Amino acid sequence: MSYDFYYWSIMSAAFIATNLVGVLLMLKTKKMLLSFLVSLFVDLAIFVPACLWWASLFEGFSLMFGLFGYGIAFVNTEILLAFALFVMKKKAAADEA
Repeated sequence: MSYDFYYWSIMSAAFIATNLVGVLLMLKTKKMLLSFLVSLFVDLAIFVPACLWWASLFEGFSLMFGLFGYGIAFVNTEILLAFALFVMKKKAAADEA
């Protein structure tokens, strides 16, 4: 398998794991900040080693392109999760009223 396969697999696993942890924790605790922070740490736990791995393999343009991609994936995952948690919080508040 190629490095590209591992690269995209890591991004996919990070997206799925982070969102799964965040949403399940939000459903269980109804605490948006706690859910977001725990999922942030899960995302960091996946992306930091992935960036270190990528940096050990490449240099130059390939290094910067890969790290930039991981950075964009990290930010996008957290933004999408924040919106999902916000919607869940608003829906829970509307259901209570």
